[in-house]
Amino acid sequence: MTIWNALPKVVATATVFALWVGTLPAAADDSDEQAMAPADTALQNATEGFALTYDVYTGGLRAIRFDFEVDLTDPGYETRIRLQTSGIIGALFNWSLEASSTGDWQDGNIAPEKYRTANVWRNRQRKVAINYGDDGTRTVTAEPPYGEDDTKLVDPALIPGAVDPTTAVTALVLTSAIDGACRPRTAVYDGRRRYDANMVALPPRDLKPSSAAPFEGRVAGCRLTFERIAGFKPDRKRLQDLEVAIWLADIGVEPGQVPVRLELSTPWGDGFAHLVRARSVDGALVFGAPDEDEGDR
Repeated sequence: MTIWNALPKVVATATVFALWVGTLPAAADDSDEQAMAPADTALQNATEGFALTYDVYTGGLRAIRFDFEVDLTDPGYETRIRLQTSGIIGALFNWSLEASSTGDWQDGNIAPEKYRTANVWRNRQRKVAINYGDDGTRTVTAEPPYGEDDTKLVDPALIPGAVDPTTAVTALVLTSAIDGACRPRTAVYDGRRRYDANMVALPPRDLKPSSAAPFEGRVAGCRLTFERIAGFKPDRKRLQDLEVAIWLADIGVEPGQVPVRLELSTPWGDGFAHLVRARSVDGALVFGAPDEDEGDR
């Protein structure tokens, strides 16, 4: 497959990740300046956590680098996510996304305090912030601003209990790590759309290593699907056609098993994310090879 033939699949794969961890790509503003999420200071005295790096492939090409970090205290958490097109694809197709979420995690319940995300898509940028009040209210701001019609598409009665996309991913990952289970349902609200992230268990399997996928061994599985609730255009059904098989294993980080492979199924083609590097909360390399740009720590 040529690079140009692979580009539509790259767009589709980027869209899947944007839906999963951040916001949909920007739709306005022609600035070339990258809009990055404000850098949050890592939690002080974090007792558990990990930093995971994935290479994402689609159409047979390495397309995206995906970094996922979680720091845990008792009961605080902070999650930081970065996605960036990479390799030859990155030289031709500029897309990046950063997102962060902070709050409390206790006994399987997650309570976010703030969420930030920023992405650049085809030289268009979008920033979104959600601040959560103690009374359950939330304040959503976006740059460029959302249209008035966008923010009125979701009935306010559907929002309580829903969390932002990055908080939702954090809840899914921590439930799998700590409880060894697939989190059945997580209600998500990204500031203008309401949807559910649903998971069911998959039978365990054995993974074989390759040049792109270094993990070898037995894995547990969860299937992730999405259900549109409100805020979507009637003719846009792509969210309900997305499916992610998440394969998890214990690789030596606390608090437990983490995703070692993601298999994405979309109407436009399939994609794969392979764990290539993992560090513990103290920065020690516990899986994979050091980043070529940083060396071992």
